[in-house]
Amino acid sequence: MHIAFKNVSINGLLHNFNLNFTTDGCTVLYDPCEKYSSTILIALMGLYNLDEGNILLDGISLEEYCRQNSLISTFSLVFDEGIMLSNLSLCENLLLPWNKRFASEDQNAFEQELKLLMEELNLNCGWELRPAYLSPAERKFFCFIRSLLLKPKIMLIDDPYYLFNKEERRLLLGFLQKHSKKRGGTEFSDYPKSENTEEIYLQEMLIGTSDDDFTGEIATQVIDLSEICY
Repeated sequence: MHIAFKNVSINGLLHNFNLNFTTDGCTVLYDPCEKYSSTILIALMGLYNLDEGNILLDGISLEEYCRQNSLISTFSLVFDEGIMLSNLSLCENLLLPWNKRFASEDQNAFEQELKLLMEELNLNCGWELRPAYLSPAERKFFCFIRSLLLKPKIMLIDDPYYLFNKEERRLLLGFLQKHSKKRGGTEFSDYPKSENTEEIYLQEMLIGTSDDDFTGEIATQVIDLSEICY
């Protein structure tokens, strides 16, 4: 997908901002000043009102694209803080967008995929729990699962390593590499393999990060935002 920001201004976040790139496997927005990548990802979800300019997806304005296509089948976003609705259970948090995306699907498929993904991320908690009963890292792992279950064309990930310790980062990296059709970096031979023959694969990922190590491990393409940081 070709993504273009044309003279975009967003209330105090972006001013006359321009960016053009075509996603390719795992595209990383390298943002050492941690100033622009989050805004770019959230704007692609249509969660900001633009003061000026336009966002184009394959040459179509984001507004028009949303009229012609389902945005939930195009993008899913993992927020840096691992945001979940506190008044819903874990299962309800994941099922709410899934039902919108796959209204006619059998919920058994959701439950089977959820179980497999939880096993891969070493999550052993009950689905009926509220997010508050989980650690911040566990909540964020569930946010990755929620996004992956939606099977988007492009999975948007903001600051993937935030909230995770060294071992959790290793687990996450292997998880993303395993579920990406176009894999960058090197797979870990000790990463647990599922017996399920119908694996969930992402078509592409767009990741915002300031982490050099992460960028080197997984990126098939890097968009360097450092020149506009300061």
